[in-house]
Amino acid sequence: MGHQIIKQPNSKFAIWSTIVDNFILIDASEEDIVKHFITEATETIEHNVKHIINELNSGIKPYNLFTMTWKEALKKVEEVHGKKEETNNLNKVAKSIQKEIKSFLFFWILPKFKF
Repeated sequence: MGHQIIKQPNSKFAIWSTIVDNFILIDASEEDIVKHFITEATETIEHNVKHIINELNSGIKPYNLFTMTWKEALKKVEEVHGKKEETNNLNKVAKSIQKEIKSFLFFWILPKFKF
């Protein structure tokens, strides 16, 4: 995705798209630019997560050979960390999911945008 932030003569900002060879946003503040990219990244993440969930619900392995079942994941936790960790791990699921989403956003989505 080829987007470029350009400073306009009036000190506002625009976003140029190399896909359509035109501006997709003009007369924007810094906050507007940030919101635009956050919205775009959020939509991409939502699309990707829904795609993975749909594949899992359809019996498709979205991670190919690396797709694990719940039992396989728990077995791996037990092998690596011991049986007590399996119980502790279940209590950390919500925090782990938040961390994965942030990691995905900052390491996979945002680097695609050139600021």
